[in-house]
Amino acid sequence: MAQHPFSLLSRFGALFKRSDSNLTTLTPEQIAQQIRLPFTALAIGPVSICWKNNLYFQHLYDLPRSALSGPVQEDKAEAHSFLADIVTKTIDTNCIIDLRDIYGLSESVCGLQPLPNLESFAASEQCRHIRIISYRDFEKTITQAIPHFLSDQPINLRQASWLGEKLFWASEQHSCELACAVVYAKRRGLDLPKRSYISRYSLNSDALKVLNKNYHMLIMPEQAWSDRQFMAILVDAGIPYARLTLTKPPLQNEVLLLSKRKKSSDNLGKGLKLAGAHDATEALLRLAQH
Repeated sequence: MAQHPFSLLSRFGALFKRSDSNLTTLTPEQIAQQIRLPFTALAIGPVSICWKNNLYFQHLYDLPRSALSGPVQEDKAEAHSFLADIVTKTIDTNCIIDLRDIYGLSESVCGLQPLPNLESFAASEQCRHIRIISYRDFEKTITQAIPHFLSDQPINLRQASWLGEKLFWASEQHSCELACAVVYAKRRGLDLPKRSYISRYSLNSDALKVLNKNYHMLIMPEQAWSDRQFMAILVDAGIPYARLTLTKPPLQNEVLLLSKRKKSSDNLGKGLKLAGAHDATEALLRLAQH
């Protein structure tokens, strides 16, 4: 009688299920031979004027436990304890910023097309309804964007260390007015000093080094979660793991967290690396030290 097409895979999974010690006896090289997945490195695109279109690590600040997925609560909790501080946030309340130094915007309206700078956005169809010819037009437009522009009330800006020193306006409204006013001021040489609160997000090198010492954080392709061979190793063997969406669209990356302190998960992590998986922690450390 013909053998079921998945019988070999079932026996392979059964081998892992017998006991954790069976998995620990397999070398990373043996595990790597079973893995055939299209691994990719951390996607890093050019910096966009749209805050949300860039590498989006800021959601890792104050990361909720519910952000991790996996079958065992204890494994997710342990992984979370090492992830909690890899992104930090400080608010600088002692800044005077010239609005002409604003690089980008937070409102998603500017994400409809790739634009290299505020000048391109101000000249786009989205801003066609705004016309600034005179200084009076400028005043009217800037006060639409920032009603308290003439007062000492601060504006809110954002900055992320992995995007360099670039400043992003934090408001989610009147992006067209702000961009057009800033571009006009640049062309006319108008100083626009304004007291600002800057939320600064940073990658924490010390926390990343601790994470790297204790975990493999491997970038996994979407195909992994439907790959029968890989899932037989991960699930049937009862490997302790957690999953996390590391970056948001449009550059989305999901990672698999495997403890280096447990032989079975450490072996799987090493095997996946030999098979071509990239460790996100190493990439983050390079960004933090850049």
